[in-house]
Amino acid sequence: MIQRVSAENPEKNAHSENRAAAGAAVDSENAEIDADLQAIIERWADLPEAVKAGIVAMVRAAGGYPKRH
Repeated sequence: MIQRVSAENPEKNAHSENRAAAGAAVDSENAEIDADLQAIIERWADLPEAVKAGIVAMVRAAGGYPKRH
């Protein structure tokens, strides 16, 4: 499971090479993940391939993901 790091859960915040320090600027590298996206990330490995393909197809159709060659 991926643990989110934010000011709302400082007891779960851990300093490491892969995490921003407390009070660091928020950008795409250390922004809190949307709850719906977090659910997809946590379940991704267990989803059937057809469901994964459908999710990727919807994201691509929305113009937010480059097509693979």
